[in-house]
Amino acid sequence: MTMSNKTRAQRLRLEQERLAKEAQEAREKRIRTIVMISVVGVVALALVGVVVWTVLGAKRGQEPVAAAQIAEIGAVQGRTLVVGQQDAPVTLDVYQDYMCPYCGQFERANRADLQQLVDDGSARLVIHPLAFLDAQSAGTNYSSRAANAAVTVAQYQPDKLLAYNAILYDRQPAEGSEGLSNEQLAELARAVGVDDATIQRFGADETTAFVAWLTDAAFRNDGIKGTPTVKINGKIFGGDLYSAGPLKAAVLDAKGS
Repeated sequence: MTMSNKTRAQRLRLEQERLAKEAQEAREKRIRTIVMISVVGVVALALVGVVVWTVLGAKRGQEPVAAAQIAEIGAVQGRTLVVGQQDAPVTLDVYQDYMCPYCGQFERANRADLQQLVDDGSARLVIHPLAFLDAQSAGTNYSSRAANAAVTVAQYQPDKLLAYNAILYDRQPAEGSEGLSNEQLAELARAVGVDDATIQRFGADETTAFVAWLTDAAFRNDGIKGTPTVKINGKIFGGDLYSAGPLKAAVLDAKGS
Protein backbone atom coordinates (compact mmCIF):
# COMPACT_ATOMS: atom_id res chain seq x y z
CA MET A 1 0.00 0.00 0.00
CA THR A 2 1.39 3.43 -0.91
CA MET A 3 2.19 6.10 1.66
CA SER A 4 -0.86 8.05 0.47
CA ASN A 5 -3.13 5.08 1.10
CA LYS A 6 -1.52 4.51 4.49
CA THR A 7 -2.21 8.11 5.45
CA ARG A 8 -5.83 7.79 4.30
CA ALA A 9 -6.19 4.57 6.28
CA GLN A 10 -4.80 6.24 9.40
CA ARG A 11 -7.20 9.15 9.00
CA LEU A 12 -10.11 6.76 8.54
CA ARG A 13 -9.19 4.87 11.70
CA LEU A 14 -8.99 8.12 13.69
CA GLU A 15 -12.41 9.12 12.38
CA GLN A 16 -13.82 5.70 13.24
CA GLU A 17 -12.43 6.01 16.78
CA ARG A 18 -14.09 9.41 17.16
CA LEU A 19 -17.45 8.16 15.88
CA ALA A 20 -17.30 5.03 18.01
CA LYS A 21 -16.51 7.07 21.12
CA GLU A 22 -19.38 9.48 20.46
CA ALA A 23 -21.80 6.61 19.98
CA GLN A 24 -20.67 4.75 23.08
CA GLU A 25 -22.68 6.72 25.64
CA ALA A 26 -25.89 6.22 23.67
CA ARG A 27 -25.19 2.51 23.27
CA GLU A 28 -24.59 2.06 27.01
CA LYS A 29 -27.99 3.58 27.78
CA ARG A 30 -29.76 0.93 25.78
CA ILE A 31 -27.39 -2.03 26.14
CA ARG A 32 -29.56 -3.77 28.77
CA THR A 33 -32.57 -3.69 26.47
CA ILE A 34 -30.45 -4.82 23.55
CA VAL A 35 -29.11 -7.80 25.48
CA MET A 36 -32.58 -8.82 26.62
CA ILE A 37 -34.03 -8.58 23.10
CA SER A 38 -31.10 -10.47 21.59
CA VAL A 39 -31.35 -13.28 24.11
CA VAL A 40 -35.07 -13.63 23.49
CA GLY A 41 -34.40 -13.80 19.76
CA VAL A 42 -31.74 -16.43 20.27
CA VAL A 43 -34.03 -18.60 22.36
CA ALA A 44 -36.78 -18.38 19.77
CA LEU A 45 -34.47 -19.34 16.94
CA ALA A 46 -33.02 -22.22 18.91
CA LEU A 47 -36.48 -23.57 19.69
CA VAL A 48 -37.41 -23.81 16.04
CA GLY A 49 -34.06 -25.25 15.10
CA VAL A 50 -33.20 -22.49 12.64
CA VAL A 51 -29.63 -21.99 13.80
CA VAL A 52 -27.16 -23.85 15.98
CA TRP A 53 -26.00 -21.92 19.02
CA THR A 54 -22.66 -23.15 20.27
CA VAL A 55 -21.33 -22.03 23.64
CA LEU A 56 -17.57 -22.04 23.33
CA GLY A 57 -15.75 -22.88 26.53
CA ALA A 58 -18.58 -24.46 28.50
CA LYS A 59 -19.39 -26.64 25.50
CA ARG A 60 -15.98 -26.67 23.83
CA GLY A 61 -15.33 -29.73 21.75
CA GLN A 62 -18.81 -30.16 20.32
CA GLU A 63 -18.94 -30.35 16.55
CA PRO A 64 -20.91 -27.73 14.62
CA VAL A 65 -23.63 -28.93 12.32
CA ALA A 66 -23.65 -25.92 9.99
CA ALA A 67 -21.00 -24.07 8.04
CA ALA A 68 -21.93 -20.77 9.68
CA GLN A 69 -23.60 -20.25 13.02
CA ILE A 70 -24.18 -17.78 15.78
CA ALA A 71 -21.73 -18.65 18.54
CA GLU A 72 -20.90 -17.24 21.95
CA ILE A 73 -17.26 -16.31 22.32
CA GLY A 74 -15.44 -16.86 25.60
CA ALA A 75 -14.92 -13.93 27.92
CA VAL A 76 -16.63 -11.42 25.63
CA GLN A 77 -20.01 -13.14 26.03
CA GLY A 78 -20.96 -11.64 22.67
CA ARG A 79 -22.05 -13.43 19.52
CA THR A 80 -20.60 -13.48 16.05
CA LEU A 81 -20.82 -15.33 12.76
CA VAL A 82 -18.56 -18.38 12.56
CA VAL A 83 -17.60 -20.17 9.36
CA GLY A 84 -15.57 -23.37 9.37
CA GLN A 85 -14.69 -26.30 11.57
CA GLN A 86 -14.91 -25.70 15.29
CA ASP A 87 -11.75 -27.71 15.91
CA ALA A 88 -9.67 -25.80 13.34
CA PRO A 89 -6.21 -25.03 14.78
CA VAL A 90 -6.45 -21.30 14.08
CA THR A 91 -9.24 -18.85 14.87
CA LEU A 92 -9.28 -15.85 12.56
CA ASP A 93 -11.42 -12.92 13.74
CA VAL A 94 -12.35 -10.27 11.17
CA TYR A 95 -13.93 -7.06 12.47
CA GLN A 96 -15.55 -5.26 9.57
CA ASP A 97 -18.07 -2.61 8.57
CA TYR A 98 -19.88 -2.83 5.24
CA MET A 99 -19.52 0.93 4.71
CA CYS A 100 -15.76 0.92 5.41
CA PRO A 101 -13.80 1.25 2.13
CA TYR A 102 -10.70 -0.37 3.59
CA CYS A 103 -12.78 -3.35 4.70
CA GLY A 104 -13.75 -3.74 1.07
CA GLN A 105 -10.11 -3.63 0.00
CA PHE A 106 -9.26 -6.23 2.63
CA GLU A 107 -12.07 -8.59 1.69
CA ARG A 108 -11.44 -8.47 -2.03
CA ALA A 109 -7.69 -8.99 -1.62
CA ASN A 110 -8.01 -11.88 0.83
CA ARG A 111 -11.26 -13.53 -0.30
CA ALA A 112 -9.72 -16.53 -2.04
CA ASP A 113 -7.16 -17.09 0.72
CA LEU A 114 -9.81 -17.00 3.44
CA GLN A 115 -12.02 -19.43 1.53
CA GLN A 116 -9.11 -21.85 1.12
CA LEU A 117 -8.13 -21.62 4.80
CA VAL A 118 -11.70 -22.47 5.79
CA ASP A 119 -12.11 -25.21 3.18
CA ASP A 120 -8.92 -27.06 4.11
CA GLY A 121 -9.61 -26.82 7.84
CA SER A 122 -6.66 -24.57 8.63
CA ALA A 123 -8.76 -21.82 10.16
CA ARG A 124 -12.13 -21.00 11.57
CA LEU A 125 -13.31 -17.61 10.31
CA VAL A 126 -15.18 -15.42 12.79
CA ILE A 127 -16.92 -12.48 11.13
CA HIS A 128 -17.88 -9.48 13.27
CA PRO A 129 -20.22 -7.27 11.18
CA LEU A 130 -20.08 -3.92 12.97
CA ALA A 131 -21.93 -0.62 12.67
CA PHE A 132 -19.21 1.91 13.43
CA LEU A 133 -19.98 4.00 10.35
CA ASP A 134 -23.75 4.38 10.53
CA ALA A 135 -23.25 8.14 10.76
CA GLN A 136 -21.44 8.08 7.41
CA SER A 137 -24.45 6.99 5.36
CA ALA A 138 -26.50 10.19 5.13
CA GLY A 139 -28.95 9.14 7.82
CA THR A 140 -29.81 5.67 6.47
CA ASN A 141 -27.77 3.60 8.98
CA TYR A 142 -26.35 1.55 6.13
CA SER A 143 -23.76 -0.26 8.25
CA SER A 144 -26.49 -1.59 10.54
CA ARG A 145 -28.83 -2.49 7.68
CA ALA A 146 -26.18 -4.41 5.76
CA ALA A 147 -24.98 -6.18 8.91
CA ASN A 148 -28.59 -7.06 9.73
CA ALA A 149 -28.97 -8.68 6.32
CA ALA A 150 -25.72 -10.62 6.67
CA VAL A 151 -26.68 -11.90 10.12
CA THR A 152 -30.06 -13.01 8.80
CA VAL A 153 -28.44 -14.93 5.96
CA ALA A 154 -26.12 -16.60 8.47
CA GLN A 155 -29.07 -17.62 10.62
CA TYR A 156 -31.31 -19.03 7.95
CA GLN A 157 -29.03 -19.98 5.04
CA PRO A 158 -25.51 -20.25 6.47
CA ASP A 159 -24.09 -21.79 3.31
CA LYS A 160 -24.75 -18.47 1.53
CA LEU A 161 -22.97 -16.26 4.07
CA LEU A 162 -19.55 -15.95 2.44
CA ALA A 163 -21.07 -15.37 -0.99
CA TYR A 164 -23.33 -12.65 0.39
CA ASN A 165 -20.46 -11.10 2.34
CA ALA A 166 -18.45 -11.02 -0.90
CA ILE A 167 -21.15 -9.44 -3.05
CA LEU A 168 -21.80 -6.75 -0.43
CA TYR A 169 -18.18 -5.70 -0.86
CA ASP A 170 -18.22 -6.10 -4.63
CA ARG A 171 -21.15 -3.65 -4.74
CA GLN A 172 -19.97 -1.56 -1.82
CA PRO A 173 -21.33 2.02 -1.81
CA ALA A 174 -19.12 5.05 -1.28
CA GLU A 175 -18.60 6.16 2.29
CA GLY A 176 -20.81 9.17 2.98
CA SER A 177 -23.49 8.07 0.52
CA GLU A 178 -26.89 6.72 1.51
CA GLY A 179 -25.62 3.23 0.82
CA LEU A 180 -27.63 0.51 -0.84
CA SER A 181 -31.39 0.55 -0.34
CA ASN A 182 -33.16 -2.30 1.42
CA GLU A 183 -34.42 -3.42 -1.97
CA GLN A 184 -30.87 -3.52 -3.31
CA LEU A 185 -29.70 -5.54 -0.31
CA ALA A 186 -32.48 -8.00 -1.10
CA GLU A 187 -31.55 -8.12 -4.80
CA LEU A 188 -27.93 -8.93 -3.98
CA ALA A 189 -29.09 -11.70 -1.66
CA ARG A 190 -31.19 -13.22 -4.43
CA ALA A 191 -28.20 -12.99 -6.76
CA VAL A 192 -26.22 -15.39 -4.55
CA GLY A 193 -29.12 -17.80 -4.02
CA VAL A 194 -30.75 -16.57 -0.82
CA ASP A 195 -34.45 -17.40 -0.89
CA ASP A 196 -37.33 -14.98 -0.37
CA ALA A 197 -38.32 -16.51 2.97
CA THR A 198 -34.95 -15.46 4.38
CA ILE A 199 -34.96 -12.07 2.67
CA GLN A 200 -38.36 -11.25 4.17
CA ARG A 201 -36.70 -11.45 7.59
CA PHE A 202 -34.19 -8.68 6.77
CA GLY A 203 -34.58 -5.75 9.14
CA ALA A 204 -36.06 -7.67 12.07
CA ASP A 205 -35.92 -5.66 15.30
CA GLU A 206 -34.18 -8.40 17.26
CA THR A 207 -31.47 -8.65 14.60
CA THR A 208 -30.98 -4.88 14.63
CA ALA A 209 -30.56 -5.07 18.40
CA PHE A 210 -28.15 -7.94 17.94
CA VAL A 211 -25.95 -5.88 15.60
CA ALA A 212 -25.92 -2.96 18.06
CA TRP A 213 -24.95 -5.34 20.85
CA LEU A 214 -22.22 -6.90 18.74
CA THR A 215 -20.81 -3.46 17.87
CA ASP A 216 -20.83 -2.45 21.52
CA ALA A 217 -19.07 -5.68 22.54
CA ALA A 218 -16.35 -5.17 19.93
CA PHE A 219 -15.72 -1.62 21.15
CA ARG A 220 -15.93 -2.18 24.89
CA ASN A 221 -14.76 -5.76 25.35
CA ASP A 222 -12.48 -6.44 22.40
CA GLY A 223 -10.97 -2.96 22.26
CA ILE A 224 -11.73 -2.58 18.55
CA LYS A 225 -11.44 1.08 17.56
CA GLY A 226 -11.51 0.79 13.78
CA THR A 227 -12.09 -1.52 10.86
CA PRO A 228 -10.80 -3.67 9.37
CA THR A 229 -9.12 -5.30 12.35
CA VAL A 230 -7.96 -8.91 12.13
CA LYS A 231 -6.90 -11.21 14.95
CA ILE A 232 -5.11 -14.54 14.67
CA ASN A 233 -5.79 -16.66 17.74
CA GLY A 234 -6.70 -13.53 19.66
CA LYS A 235 -3.69 -11.43 18.64
CA ILE A 236 -4.01 -8.49 16.26
CA PHE A 237 -2.38 -9.13 12.90
CA GLY A 238 -0.14 -6.17 12.16
CA GLY A 239 0.91 -7.14 8.65
CA ASP A 240 -0.37 -6.13 5.24
CA LEU A 241 -4.15 -6.46 5.12
CA TYR A 242 -4.56 -5.22 1.58
CA SER A 243 -2.53 -7.71 -0.47
CA ALA A 244 -3.18 -11.39 -1.03
CA GLY A 245 -0.73 -13.66 0.74
CA PRO A 246 0.60 -12.10 3.96
CA LEU A 247 -2.44 -12.93 6.11
CA LYS A 248 -2.62 -16.48 4.77
CA ALA A 249 1.07 -16.97 5.49
CA ALA A 250 0.60 -15.73 9.05
CA VAL A 251 -2.32 -18.10 9.60
CA LEU A 252 -0.34 -21.07 8.29
CA ASP A 253 2.57 -20.06 10.52
CA ALA A 254 0.23 -19.99 13.52
CA LYS A 255 -1.13 -23.38 12.49
CA GLY A 256 2.35 -24.86 12.53
CA SER A 257 3.42 -23.35 15.83
